[in-house]
Amino acid sequence: MNSQIKISMFDDRIEIVSPGGLSKEEYLLGQISILRNPILANVFYRLGLIEQFGMGIRRIISSYQGSVIQPKFKIFEN
Repeated sequence: MNSQIKISMFDDRIEIVSPGGLSKEEYLLGQISILRNPILANVFYRLGLIEQFGMGIRRIISSYQGSVIQPKFKIFEN
């Protein structure tokens, strides 16, 4: 997919828009990971900035387990 990920930071939240063709279940469970820039991902991995490709959503959900505030995901058809 030839599209950019958009990250917007606000005082009370961070919004991430990641265009793609995954279903809600695939996205939230992290079942499929298609790297948009494998070279950059490999550099981040080697620098120790990421642990594994395709783990971001699962790590976010896990980090909030037991917390009063929970992350919110809006997933659209496109």
